[in-house]
Amino acid sequence: MTIASHPPATPRKRSRHVRIALLGAAAFSLAACREEEVPSAAFPTLDACLEAAAGPGTWVTEESCEQGFGEALEAHVETAPRYDEEALCEAEHGGECMVEERPGGGGSVFLPLMAGYLLGNMLGGRGAMAQPFYGRSSGGFATPGGTVLNQARGSTSLSPNAFKAGPVTRTAAPMTRATVARTGGFGAARTGGGLRSFGG
Repeated sequence: MTIASHPPATPRKRSRHVRIALLGAAAFSLAACREEEVPSAAFPTLDACLEAAAGPGTWVTEESCEQGFGEALEAHVETAPRYDEEALCEAEHGGECMVEERPGGGGSVFLPLMAGYLLGNMLGGRGAMAQPFYGRSSGGFATPGGTVLNQARGSTSLSPNAFKAGPVTRTAAPMTRATVARTGGFGAARTGGGLRSFGG
């Protein structure tokens, strides 16, 4: 008596199923990344944010403007780029810089004024998150955490990672001309989304 047997699945069929499964997993991961993005907007001033909050059809509120501005100021104190020369600070940021005296006779450092702040609407109604941003010598703006913006006012959707805090500079050694030459300066070799016009 002959017993019929089914031939084993070929390697080609198995690998095809694996490829399909991997492609499906990759597509799911990409969709999850897109879902994580949060409504975000950049404002040069608190007043500009409040003006936007008064307009129709926006997620921005007076409360989120004020909360975000406060958070950005706190981050500015801790993470603003600091330099050992005023002229270097002004060249790196294309504008006026302020002097800060180090405690205990540690001398003076120079830091740029905030060019504005980046505001995000946290998921799940948990309020706002914000980071300050500063002008760059190469154009555009950047946060201390590395998010690069094309302009100081606009709206888009960004990953929550765009709001990560930068390194603490308040107690660190200030940047020198040698530091800037070695690293490319503030905001160099960083990535981020360009912002559309507000409401775009």
